[in-house]
Amino acid sequence: MTSRTARIANNQAMFRVFNERMTAWPERQEADPTEKLIFYCECADEHCYAHVRLTAEDYEAIRLDSTRFAVAPGHVFPEAEHVVAEPDGYEIVEKNEDLRGLLEHADPRKGGRP
Repeated sequence: MTSRTARIANNQAMFRVFNERMTAWPERQEADPTEKLIFYCECADEHCYAHVRLTAEDYEAIRLDSTRFAVAPGHVFPEAEHVVAEPDGYEIVEKNEDLRGLLEHADPRKGGRP
């Protein structure tokens, strides 16, 4: 892991925190399961304010793995990740294996903090 790839992973973990907080909002909890909700793009660009639309169920499926993130199309950082799926309107990226420990440590669902 280089300092650049670690920074990329930390930036993505920061956007994940925003999305995690939004999933707790009452209106999100009460949303129809088929409704596409707005989430922040979880790419590594700290200045990105793009949004992606996916259902709460789709988001939860991505969150099962600390190394996976939902990003806007084209917001991929090949030196640190690769695309594993391209659903309608967003891409799912998976970080390189050498970043797994860092991301699991930063995952708020596993008690971590970015």
